Amino acid sequence: MPLRFLVPVFLLGLASLVIPIVVHLTRKRKALVVEFPSLMFLERVPFQAESRRRIHHWLLLLLRALAVALIVAAFARPFLQDSEITAGMAGGPRELVILLDRSYSMDVGDHWERAVGAARDVVGRMGPLDRASLVVFARNADVVIRSSLEGSRLLAALDTVRVSDESTAYGPGLKLAQTILEEADLPVRELVLIGDFQRGGWTGDEGVVFPPGTVVTPVDLSSPAPSNRMVASVSLVREERGGRDRVYATARFTRVGGEDPESVETVLEVDGMELERRSVTLPANGAATVTFDPFNLSQDFTRGSVRFAETDELAPDDVYYFVLSPGRAVRVLVLDPAGGRGASSLFLTEALSISEDRAFEVQVRAGGGISSGELSGVDVAIVNDRPVPGGDAAVALRSFVEGGGGLVVLMGEGIRWPSELADLLPGAFTEPRDRRSGRGGRLGYLDYTHPVFEIFRGPRSGDFTGARFFRARELQLADPEASRILARYDDGSVAIAERSVGEGQVLALTSTLDGYWNDLAQQPVFLPFVHQLVRYASGRTEVVSSFPAGQVIDVTDARAMATAGLGEVAEALAGAEERVAVTPSGETLVLPTEGSAHFVRLQEQGVYEIRPPGNSDIRPLAVAVNVDLAEADLTPMDVEEVVASLASAPADEESVQRPGGREARLLREDQERRQALWRFLLLGAFVLLVMETLVSNWISRSGARRAFNAGS
Repeated sequence: MPLRFLVPVFLLGLASLVIPIVVHLTRKRKALVVEFPSLMFLERVPFQAESRRRIHHWLLLLLRALAVALIVAAFARPFLQDSEITAGMAGGPRELVILLDRSYSMDVGDHWERAVGAARDVVGRMGPLDRASLVVFARNADVVIRSSLEGSRLLAALDTVRVSDESTAYGPGLKLAQTILEEADLPVRELVLIGDFQRGGWTGDEGVVFPPGTVVTPVDLSSPAPSNRMVASVSLVREERGGRDRVYATARFTRVGGEDPESVETVLEVDGMELERRSVTLPANGAATVTFDPFNLSQDFTRGSVRFAETDELAPDDVYYFVLSPGRAVRVLVLDPAGGRGASSLFLTEALSISEDRAFEVQVRAGGGISSGELSGVDVAIVNDRPVPGGDAAVALRSFVEGGGGLVVLMGEGIRWPSELADLLPGAFTEPRDRRSGRGGRLGYLDYTHPVFEIFRGPRSGDFTGARFFRARELQLADPEASRILARYDDGSVAIAERSVGEGQVLALTSTLDGYWNDLAQQPVFLPFVHQLVRYASGRTEVVSSFPAGQVIDVTDARAMATAGLGEVAEALAGAEERVAVTPSGETLVLPTEGSAHFVRLQEQGVYEIRPPGNSDIRPLAVAVNVDLAEADLTPMDVEEVVASLASAPADEESVQRPGGREARLLREDQERRQALWRFLLLGAFVLLVMETLVSNWISRSGARRAFNAGS
């Protein structure tokens, strides 16, 4: 254990040791002067001078020299290299990341208290030069404190962290920890992962690579999973009765674990009022379904919930929230030819009228012009095999599409298109032609990545190859980069194409949907295809009754909100000058209606309100948020498997044995600060100076007594 000095330049101060020696060697004894009237009666005695080279008080000199030496050594900051005190330091100061799981499964039992206690223990073991970061994660990850030397800040931050309503995802937290460790310049890096290690949050493909030599320390808080019941889902089906929407809520309840069947009460609430209670018996590891009596939906943003009357150990999954608004059907105007065949739009309108929740409101008008008044309030206009006049009708149709309306053009026998609207279509179409001499062609290509066909991409999700097309037009794309082909026939010609114009969409079908030019209407895929086609043209998706906790929405982006199923929220915000969002816990967030995007992270379970600031009689907009039920599966994974997958490459052996540069300096400084020998040296110097004072006073008093005795 060789002795080293952090600031050896201060050892030059040892030269000051000559000061006590010089003081002792040059010290003169003061002569006692006695005034006498005459020397004639005194005998002359020869005077012998006292030697100035002899030290009389060795103890006093030693105390003074040692005190000076200890003070100098303290300023040089000594430490013992490779001593037992520094043996457990793993190479020097650490960059420490405490990764704390705060998903809602951590609220089971005493998991959260144990997790915070484990984090406090890690902070308490920090060295003087260790830096620590506190990162909390669930579905998303957040840095609470980054690279702090102050343990008190970390402990204070731990007091503010709470369990969230989000599910577990290890990827974001590990990625954030990787970034912090990669940017660290300390010689030792360590990750402390604290959580219940749920298998559902681990994909095995997190793509995390820690810097070489990183130590991964797991703190496993998993325990045998308790019996847990949950509201698995709530289906909300609408029907029209007397001009009102009636909603049937069917809830599915599940139970994990247990041994015997359990009877529990369930509750349906709407706008804070309890409407009905139903008793349900849940078998062990089983499920049960309850259909509540229907209720009328008369107000926008009606909020409701289905819950258990009594919660169990994992409370967040014991309730399901939803928000509904009446009258959200897609309004469709079908423009039929004047005096056309009675069945020209029969299959189309019948398909749109069949839906569980009255998703479409269809109006059919035969012949005549097209005016802005007719298109007002319409989401999708379908030009069904009829001529489109020019002039005012063309202007109205263009304004409708550019303003966000959807246009579907069925290119049957009677289609005529004005030249001033040529740029509205994906391309120019030709005269109709028969396909394969009456035997019909088939669809040879479908773009399953497009929203219209996306629901058919899975196996046994629908087969379009059975439909035969006997007659169709050819469509030559005007600008392939501005248009997109959704489907082709088996000879390669275009069957369906689309083009974006302003805020709206134009979709062109080179055949019809009436059963004359093809038999698509007789295929099982016809109804869902028509629904998807019209819904996509409208720019809407199905209205979402709730979101999972952790979802992020941009309330200033109307298109994104509509795509997310919150079109009614976007519409209500469009004319607002100022709005605030109130979280389920009561926190207020100011939402700008203009300028930069404003993202709201739906962190809490419950209902978020969006309303004007202050008190208002306006019914607030609402967004429901529920927990992800995947988090309710408390099955743990093998911790050793996790540590093995996160293990980094070993640090370079030579750099560990012989650190250099800044790492070596930090290593020496950390060792010195941990040992703090300078405090003991200063304490020793103080003791020596006290002793020196006492000895010096004793010597002075002894000399005075001898002089007094000699004089008397």
